[in-house]
Amino acid sequence: MSTEMSGIEQAIRAVGSQAKLAEVLGCSQQNISSWLRRGYVPPRQALAIEQATGVSRAVLVDPKLAALLSAGI
Repeated sequence: MSTEMSGIEQAIRAVGSQAKLAEVLGCSQQNISSWLRRGYVPPRQALAIEQATGVSRAVLVDPKLAALLSAGI
């Protein structure tokens, strides 16, 4: 198991809590919890999280999607 923090974990840490990130994004804490369990956020949320926290959207989205985007597909 990797000890490296996921993008969503980094975003939560940047603002202080799941509840605070939810408040900043205008969504529920349950949304944040779901993304945390999954390990990534929906692409439509990545830019808002990046702007709010400084965590790159490239590490926030599904790694498979990020790989496709970086490959230019």
